[in-house]
Amino acid sequence: MRRRVAAALAVVGLVTACATMGQWAYEKKGATPARLDHDLATCRSESLDPSVFGLTAEQRVDRTRLNRCMERKGYAVRRVE
Repeated sequence: MRRRVAAALAVVGLVTACATMGQWAYEKKGATPARLDHDLATCRSESLDPSVFGLTAEQRVDRTRLNRCMERKGYAVRRVE
C-alpha cells in the first residue's frame, strides 16, 4: 500500500513539474536556427542549478538565469501561453 501511495505521489509531482515549466520564445533579428540552438545550449549549461531536483537537465534549469543570459545575447524573451 505504501509503495502505491509513494508511486502516485511521484507521478503527481512529475506532472506538476512539467506543467509549470511553460514555454518560452526567443527572438532575435537575423539569428539563424543554428545560432539560436547554440545560444540556448550555452545559456542552459550556464543556468543549471544542481540544488534543484529534476529528472532531466531541463527541469534543473533556473529559467530566470536562462532568460537573462538570452537577453544579454540580444534576444527578446517572451512567455508563450
